[in-house]
Amino acid sequence: MKHNIWVSILGLTVAAVFVLSMLLFSVREGEAVVLTTFGKPARDAITEPGLRFRWPWPVQRVHRLDRRVQTLDGSFEQTLTRDGKSVIVMLYAGWQIGDPVAFLERVGTPRDAERSLDGLLSNYKNAVIGQNDFAALINTDPEKLKIEEMEKQILEAVRPEALERYGIEVRFLGIRRISLPEAITAKVFERMRAERSEMAEKYRSEGEGEAIRIRARADSRRDQVLAEADAAAKRLRAEGDAEAAEFYKIFEQDPELAMFLRKLEVLEETLKEKATVVLGTDTQPFDLLQGGPAIPAK
Repeated sequence: MKHNIWVSILGLTVAAVFVLSMLLFSVREGEAVVLTTFGKPARDAITEPGLRFRWPWPVQRVHRLDRRVQTLDGSFEQTLTRDGKSVIVMLYAGWQIGDPVAFLERVGTPRDAERSLDGLLSNYKNAVIGQNDFAALINTDPEKLKIEEMEKQILEAVRPEALERYGIEVRFLGIRRISLPEAITAKVFERMRAERSEMAEKYRSEGEGEAIRIRARADSRRDQVLAEADAAAKRLRAEGDAEAAEFYKIFEQDPELAMFLRKLEVLEETLKEKATVVLGTDTQPFDLLQGGPAIPAK
């Protein structure tokens, strides 16, 4: 008897769980749930996490949609610039479901959403790039590039239409890759090399001109310094000659005194470092060591 009671309780529990699973559903964080009644959305999407009530299938059906941000790499396709140049551009975008009901009705799955969004990105990419010259995409001068401006223009054009047509909110967008068709790559590189060579020649000419100016200033300064030094040397030489002339006049009055003083000067220069000299006393000016000449009294 007890066994039958426990079996009945277990059966009722399983039945209750089954009924509850048919009548209740949970909404997880980061997802949206759209309830459809006989295939049509019954109300707005549910985005707040928690348990919700529904009528069992086939009356109502639960459609779960991931509302987290997802990334998309656009098609790598060729387009034309305003000046008729071919360029291959790839976009990337971050998107999420902005209107779950519209998304479910008009798109359905994330794969279909990416396919639809890729087509929309391609249309506006071609339109915006077609309004700009080739130099705005590829240029050696960063100030002439307009990549950020073009990304902003594409995003501003895509965002409202993606939300209205597909229920998709485009959060960010940018240019991932830029390439050139093989036919024009060589011409572009040749032109870039020519621009670089022209710039290098310009810098080389400016450098040579500056070097000439520096050398000219250095030569002028050198000549000035040499001239000043030569003039100073001539002035000192003249002053020395004038002073020497005064001494010569004095020495001419007494040649023996002059010779004596000269010999003393030579002895002082020779013996000032405590040198040892072995010479005969008859060698001038060491003959002074034998005794000086008689100096007449004045």
